[in-house]
Amino acid sequence: MDMPLAVKHKAHTKWSSKSSGAMERTLVQLKAMIVSGELNPGEQIRQEEMAERLQVSRVPLREAMNVLADQGLLFHRPHQGYFVTKRAPEEHAQIRRMLHLLENELMLTIRWPEPGATGELRALNERMRECVRQVDVRGLIELNRQFHFRIFSLSPNHLILEEVRRLWSMVEPNMWTKFQHADARERTLDEHDRLIDSIAARDRQRCATEMERHRYSAEAGMPIELPGLVPDAAAPTGPAAPRRRRATAA
Repeated sequence: MDMPLAVKHKAHTKWSSKSSGAMERTLVQLKAMIVSGELNPGEQIRQEEMAERLQVSRVPLREAMNVLADQGLLFHRPHQGYFVTKRAPEEHAQIRRMLHLLENELMLTIRWPEPGATGELRALNERMRECVRQVDVRGLIELNRQFHFRIFSLSPNHLILEEVRRLWSMVEPNMWTKFQHADARERTLDEHDRLIDSIAARDRQRCATEMERHRYSAEAGMPIELPGLVPDAAAPTGPAAPRRRRATAA
């Protein structure tokens, strides 16, 4: 006797939910391994070993790897499998430049939040402070992402926001290196406090300036100059100054 349609649908829904949950957990675990450097740039993901390590089947593992490939953290070689993306300095520079332009656009178009929303930002920063005390770098990176995207989401430009999310995923492994230093962890919290104050004051220029200072602080030691371009000598300098460039002679 055939199974009733309603029973079939219920069974399928239960299976889909379970499969989706396994993929989400695998995605979080695998991404954390890449961001923390546990998986090195260029390293191959051996599916059988990784599935056993994460205690999942290969189906949710492949789904998670597809998502990470879309985010730029993994890449696929036909007949070989998935590898952790290894980027050249000039590629990091291009990603940083795109983030600079797109994040500025979001910051210039944010809608001022209600007072309760700034309270939520302060609460997030306090949770980050607890991670600093516990030297919980993984937790700090996750909360840092939540903090920034809580602010970026105040902009109505959702397509720009989604592109910034994608680019952030590409540079997050570098955050692990930055937050290994105690002074960088403390400095990040102080910069967040100043950014929250500027949002609470509804001072758009101050907001943009604080975000710019925070961005260049995060980029310390990171490649940000684009290949084939040099800084314009006539351009203003300083952490809050826009970076103008001109092409070098061919």
